[in-house]
Amino acid sequence: MTLKLTADLRQDLGKKSARIREAGKIPAVIYGHKFKNVNLEFGYNEFEKVLEAAGESTVVDVAIPGQEPIKAIIAEVQYEPVKGRIWHVDLHQINMEEKINAHVALKFVGESRAVKEENGVVVHNISELEIRCLPADLLHEIMVDVSRLNTLDDIITIKDLNIPANIEVLHHHADDVVVSVAKHTEEEIEEPVATAPVEGEAPATGVAEGTASEKAESENKEK
Repeated sequence: MTLKLTADLRQDLGKKSARIREAGKIPAVIYGHKFKNVNLEFGYNEFEKVLEAAGESTVVDVAIPGQEPIKAIIAEVQYEPVKGRIWHVDLHQINMEEKINAHVALKFVGESRAVKEENGVVVHNISELEIRCLPADLLHEIMVDVSRLNTLDDIITIKDLNIPANIEVLHHHADDVVVSVAKHTEEEIEEPVATAPVEGEAPATGVAEGTASEKAESENKEK
């Protein structure tokens, strides 16, 4: 099922975008190959729900009043740094007959026996993949089942992932390690060892004894 996102054309640009945010909406832009950029605004709550369901690699129908719905993917979401609210959205208009590139997150599930029984620690070497495929074949996420890691020698590679044959993985080889298990080690903190003073030598008091000239001057005064 394709998700639907209702949008309105945005007239207030630049600094006027603050008014849109104050009204509970999100400024956005949709662009694409052979497609004129269109400035939009979304209702905050609706967009947040669609983003949670679709992520950034799922096709959505952008519905603009008086126009045919536009097939697009959410390309980038910018957040306000202090409160973490959605600040601006970029969408990429797509042609369902042309392949596109997209970043897909890896979702690690399950529990490793090597962690439970051999004091191991799961090491994530790759957290997302860039893929190429037709828009209809896009994946929202790729599951990685770490319960397959039974010993400290076990690994999961790209070729072990459940990725359909019609999806091309970019920038990686089939044997690249996605996740492995390392032996958990605790660093030993060495306690400082107190050393006994050498016989005939006064223990250190933390007070400087002074220079030889200062000592000589003191002795002369006493005489």
